[in-house]
Amino acid sequence: MSTRQQQTTDSARVASPPGPTPARVACRVHGGPVEYDGYSNDARSYPPDHGGHASNTFMDVDDTRLPGVPTC
Repeated sequence: MSTRQQQTTDSARVASPPGPTPARVACRVHGGPVEYDGYSNDARSYPPDHGGHASNTFMDVDDTRLPGVPTC
């Protein structure tokens, strides 16, 4: 998982913690789609401990839309 300043893949990368890494998610938002290893998702999360936005494609959760997490 890399975190970026904004919710886009062309935004500057601010962190690349080693994976897998636990992440506390403060809020979620939609951005451009990210495709990886047969998965595609436009949902992003803001894990404040990692300083930017991360694609939910790389989150190990059952529902990558993260129901119950507020929008940013």
